[in-house]
Amino acid sequence: MGDTDLNAIERPYDGCGQCVLGVRRLSRVKLATSSPERQRENVLTATASVGAHIIGWADDWEVSGATDPVTRPRLGPWLRGERGPYDGLVAAAVDRLGRNIVGCLNTGYKMRDEKKMLVTYGHDGAWNPDDSADENRFTMEAWGAQMELRAIQRRNRDATVKTRAAGRPKGKPSYGFQYVRKVMGGKIDQVELHPHASEVLRNVARRILADPDNVTCSSEAARLNRAGEPSPADHLAVTYGKLTGGRPWLPQSLKNILLSEATLGYLTHRDRPVLGRGKVTPYGSARGCEAGPHTRRSVAPSSPERLPGAADLIANTC
Repeated sequence: MGDTDLNAIERPYDGCGQCVLGVRRLSRVKLATSSPERQRENVLTATASVGAHIIGWADDWEVSGATDPVTRPRLGPWLRGERGPYDGLVAAAVDRLGRNIVGCLNTGYKMRDEKKMLVTYGHDGAWNPDDSADENRFTMEAWGAQMELRAIQRRNRDATVKTRAAGRPKGKPSYGFQYVRKVMGGKIDQVELHPHASEVLRNVARRILADPDNVTCSSEAARLNRAGEPSPADHLAVTYGKLTGGRPWLPQSLKNILLSEATLGYLTHRDRPVLGRGKVTPYGSARGCEAGPHTRRSVAPSSPERLPGAADLIANTC
């Protein structure tokens, strides 16, 4: 497809009745992935096949397929009628609309009820829910997407159980900490304090403890926003080389971090400390807080375990 065709397919809304919105979604964006480009090419091809043109893109990156399309950050406002007129949606596949069969069907019937087209790459023409064959095929593709989602969720749950049973951290590091891997892409070898983020928390704690009547989580959140300090979500994005969303510090989020047992260095699962299993797992040290190598030792089956190489962020503020 040449540049001329691309320019003809992408142009502003003109009321021709063929002004469609390109829909792309990806659960995780990595530097090596080519999915956004492939999805774009497929959407443009599908759009050209029905004689329509793209007026904009609803790109939901880092959005799970389990998310209801109506609540998605980019697609949601269009579906709720908050972004202006459009004549339909074009996606690279049904699973790019979502991996929940209810959400996919609701979106399909919404397009039908509003007299708008729904097009996906690989399907001839627009979907017609009033046609029994088309309705069955759309339902089957949505069902297949949901089955794949359930399989992914089951694998993730099993992996979580396995790593927790082995006393290893899994998921995103708590704000103030960072994962250390000796081999790129390998397992987490140890957890260390993040030199900058841990100091941000210590400074917040010092200020609140020094003047609790005048310094609150709300005032500290406002101060961090004025100073341009990245919020925990943006800090994590920068750490892993991803684009930031410009999300601000929120008072409740800051309070939750300060009061979280994860901030005290405990290995947590679903916001609760993981209980010990009577074994010792050696990890690295938490430079700047406690000296010497650290181990995670379980004193008793009922005692919570400390994160390897971590120390109290709040206790050392004075």
